[in-house]
Amino acid sequence: MNNLELLWGVGSMVMVGAGWTVFGYLMGKAPKEGIDVTGLLFICTGIEFLCSGIIACIMGIPQAALSGWLIGFGVLVLCGIVNYFQLEFMSKAMQKGPNGIVWTVTQSGFVFPFAVGIIFFGVPLGWVRGVAFLLIITSLIMFGGKDEKNGNFGNWKFTALLAFLATGVCQILSNLPSYFPEADSIPSMWRTAAFALGLLFGCILVRIRQLRNFSGLIIGQLKNHKVWWMAALGGFSNLIFSFLFLYPGMNILADIDAGAIAYPVMVCSCLLIFEFYSVIFLHEKRSAMQIVALLLCLCGVAGICL
Repeated sequence: MNNLELLWGVGSMVMVGAGWTVFGYLMGKAPKEGIDVTGLLFICTGIEFLCSGIIACIMGIPQAALSGWLIGFGVLVLCGIVNYFQLEFMSKAMQKGPNGIVWTVTQSGFVFPFAVGIIFFGVPLGWVRGVAFLLIITSLIMFGGKDEKNGNFGNWKFTALLAFLATGVCQILSNLPSYFPEADSIPSMWRTAAFALGLLFGCILVRIRQLRNFSGLIIGQLKNHKVWWMAALGGFSNLIFSFLFLYPGMNILADIDAGAIAYPVMVCSCLLIFEFYSVIFLHEKRSAMQIVALLLCLCGVAGICL
């Protein structure tokens, strides 16, 4: 295993994880500002799709087999659709529960692509990673315990669980193209455009019965100056991190048989950054059980990366 390749791959995942916290911030803040989450995501993703699509077309249409397009482009469109629902569930949970804990539970969905890498693509497990996996599952059970404010398994916890499951499906789909050589010919900018297109479809699918009202919602949102800076922040940050770090980094790790650690590394960095944000800026309090659960989760993520 080339140490420089491993370092670049892991470093790229850390950068993407840091970039993810932008969406965590936006999904928690938007409802508090009276901004419709679906409308914000539609505008945000529209910026990303237009920019990535234009750049991708300038770079040229890659010469790839049909299987390459289905895996490297089509799968990521589906991934974007699922990702919309993940963000929707997460935003709803954040409106009722502690943002940092909701973020931790949601992002722990990376255990799904980790398991897929081991079961289907021959990624080694080992006893350290096995114990780490159990630590993460234990932490999730502890997060789902009794909450004095909301009672046993409050509404925010059920919605956070849905976000957790959607995250797992989304990350499996996102990581899948890196395991297939025929998808290598689909550049990262085309993959970014595919993911953004899927997010747009997700927004439209939710409001398909109210499409006329939805167009009015978008126009109304565009009149709010807060929507502009939030959409620009989300759209351009995701575009930059996806193009420069996400897909190139996942390809490098997959090439050196370390693809299963891609999402754990991303999750570890984003969990730490968002937790500091929640405690310092949102002034959220943590119970003793939540602190222990968070530490177990972080230890589990670190162990999976070994």
